[in-house]
Amino acid sequence: MARGTVYKRCPCRDEQGKRLKICRKDHGTWWYKVEGPASAETGRRRQVAKGGFRTRVDAEAALTKVSYALEHGQQVFEKKTTVGDWLDLWLEELATKRSVKTLANYRGHVRDVWKPILGRVQLRSLTRQHVETALADLDNPIFRPAGAGNVGRRIAHRSPATIDGYRRTLRAALAVARRRGLIAINPAEGRMDAIPEHDRRSKLSIWEPEQTAQFLEHVAEDRLSALYELAAYAGLRRAELCGLRWQDVDTDGRGITIQQSIVEVASKELRPEDRICGICRHEHTSLLVKAPKSRAGTRWVPLVGAAQRALEARRAVVEANKQVCGARYRDHDLVFCHVDGDPLRPSSVTLAFEAHVAACGLPKIRLHDTRHGACSLLLAAGVPIEVVQMILGHSSPTVTRQVYAHVMKRSTAQQVERAAEMVDRFRRGHSADTPTDPDGVEQGGDGMK
Repeated sequence: MARGTVYKRCPCRDEQGKRLKICRKDHGTWWYKVEGPASAETGRRRQVAKGGFRTRVDAEAALTKVSYALEHGQQVFEKKTTVGDWLDLWLEELATKRSVKTLANYRGHVRDVWKPILGRVQLRSLTRQHVETALADLDNPIFRPAGAGNVGRRIAHRSPATIDGYRRTLRAALAVARRRGLIAINPAEGRMDAIPEHDRRSKLSIWEPEQTAQFLEHVAEDRLSALYELAAYAGLRRAELCGLRWQDVDTDGRGITIQQSIVEVASKELRPEDRICGICRHEHTSLLVKAPKSRAGTRWVPLVGAAQRALEARRAVVEANKQVCGARYRDHDLVFCHVDGDPLRPSSVTLAFEAHVAACGLPKIRLHDTRHGACSLLLAAGVPIEVVQMILGHSSPTVTRQVYAHVMKRSTAQQVERAAEMVDRFRRGHSADTPTDPDGVEQGGDGMK
């Protein structure tokens, strides 16, 4: 048990004006003092003290509770601990418990939003109003001078989903603080009024089937044509396409199993053990090979004939590259890779896709939007929503319904119409196109029925 002591404080002083160590008068309050964890900056042990207890027994009970918490690795803080202090400790504890990509996102949210806005607020004083005000500010347009901050993708406004992502990061950090008794409630839980509602009128950008066919014809001779085929028909994510291996392809070519992905992470966020490739022993700057982030992400995906033929052609190209490169070929078993076998950078795949879209004159969509197109094709063909969910790697059919609600309306209407035709074809003299008068009476050739 951590070392601690209890003592009484009162206004009584001795002849030299010093506080009395022992006072038998019935006044004053009881305190406890215990050695806390060492400071991460100085290495010195800190003392945690708390007072205001009416009796010695109350102070000893509180001391026992705090000592037990410290002995079992829990953190005990003084009242002056700030939100920034807690977030730093939370991130430090997560260093080995979360994936590199997830941890990088957490750090970015803490660095860019929560520490600048709420970092100096005392943890125990944090209220829901603090969080609401910070989230409301995130909905404002972004005015950032050129060259400042992240030099990557630029946006003029954050979406509701992005703002809610910031909230979820803070909620996760405060949930741990609440479990440890540092705060009574989690002010970042639940629906926040400051987060704008999603515009349910907005629709996903999806090509019509003939537009998808036009694009695939345009890229037929491209070195990544098979990648675009799989994106269009199988609905794979960009990271999954870059991480697909030949060992993940069924021997008969009828399907693939998603078991890994390749993502981009800032080099400073990578752990030392993740920097060096376990296959070629080289460093692929800012690239990380990782397993799917959920059980649903590890899945089997069927391939249509066009995708199967594209993979067969791709295999021939890879074998030819091996022959040309010889000993210089670094075999990572990747389906889609550079000529020398090294993994592709996902952002370069996106740039190549955007260049092809512009060249063939089609409406501008993202590479990720081809995943939406694949889903619409599956739903239009009558594939059950539960099967579509498994193919796309969603956690549940509910997620699929929420994301593709408007797509399902169209496919459902078509399926219902086909069901009605099964009855209508047996109805004599009835046609769906036969007009009716205002009273609902069908009109024949002479105007009467």
